Amino acid sequence: MPTPVGTHIFLNVYDVPTYLLTTLEHGKPLCNNIVMNMDLHVVGEVVHQFQPHGYTLLYLLSESHFSIHTYPEYQSCYIDIFCCNPSFDTKKAVDLVCQLFQTDHVDYHVMKR
Repeated sequence: MPTPVGTHIFLNVYDVPTYLLTTLEHGKPLCNNIVMNMDLHVVGEVVHQFQPHGYTLLYLLSESHFSIHTYPEYQSCYIDIFCCNPSFDTKKAVDLVCQLFQTDHVDYHVMKR
């Protein structure tokens, strides 16, 4: 089996205050905070604001990628981070998501790839 090159974390985030999931105006600063605090480096981005609400944001990182898809009608969002930096701290990422999205209801899975 080849040596893994990175860590991929999949987060299902529930019971989030609706306003954090409705517009990029509220959500993008949270995502920026996660990226900055995890010492990740954005090299490109794609964002989409859905109508009447919800957003998708994708950051292309020098370390790989970060994405979020929000569902305000279900008070949930889904975050995917793949990072090839060996010092990537999955616990720190989960803690940041809980803090910034104001919830303790996060299910996540970590995969070495």
